[in-house]
Amino acid sequence: MIRRLILIVVCIACPAGVFAGPKEDAQAVFDKFLVAFTAADVDGVVALFAPDALVWGTRMRDLATTPEPVRDYFVSNLSSLKPQQQKASAAGPLVALQLSDNAVLVSGMWEIERVVDGKPTTGAPMRFSAAFVKRGDRWLIAQFHSSARPNPPNPR
Repeated sequence: MIRRLILIVVCIACPAGVFAGPKEDAQAVFDKFLVAFTAADVDGVVALFAPDALVWGTRMRDLATTPEPVRDYFVSNLSSLKPQQQKASAAGPLVALQLSDNAVLVSGMWEIERVVDGKPTTGAPMRFSAAFVKRGDRWLIAQFHSSARPNPPNPR
């Protein structure tokens, strides 16, 4: 009985995050990305990327391999927006593949809902893939690719 009581006290005292693994940690970084993107917080978004991250944004012509074009990309997409003028969210389940204790790949869909003339409009879901790495005690985005989801082929 005492062992059971101790186990219950330990479970209540320990936050759920203590039991999170690399997959959950990586997905939490993507959640932070969505929150910062929704807030039009360029600094918040860019802070989630490793300094040597590879980024191919949805509207990027060239692959970014240094921090400057990553920042420029998000400045061009977010700086003219007010916080909450758009909402970024996952569009369906995310799939995570743990490569090691310090590296996780995550793929899925995300979408952006914008307010146009006072009415919310949702764009087509975009697909993304990202590599998350743990550097020191922080999880960062080391690779990010986002692209438009192709329309299904017409049946013949």
